[in-house]
Amino acid sequence: MKKENSFLHPLYEEHATLYCDNLTLHLDGFCSGPDFVSLPPLYESSLFAIYSLLERMLPGLQGISIMGIYREDESAPFIAWDLMLLTGEDEGFFLPMESAASLFAQNGIPYYRRP
Repeated sequence: MKKENSFLHPLYEEHATLYCDNLTLHLDGFCSGPDFVSLPPLYESSLFAIYSLLERMLPGLQGISIMGIYREDESAPFIAWDLMLLTGEDEGFFLPMESAASLFAQNGIPYYRRP
């Protein structure tokens, strides 16, 4: 039996959020702090590509927020499960799952799907 953290998810994974505003990429939600977390360069270029595409479709876009699972020792350390478009202060909306999954797949970011 594996040890669970508050019965929500295993201790070896952290549920985190990536924020991208086409200038910076910020990771949030880590117990150890974001300075100890690194993502492969593919993720950074992929998130900026996703942001640029969405910005062309929605000119008022101020940022994107991607929630997912971070596992330090995995070949794909971040697996996304949603994509929120930030359109203003405390405003935004979630992209439909099918659209988010397609954007992630086209840009090399794994999408979380429970079997």
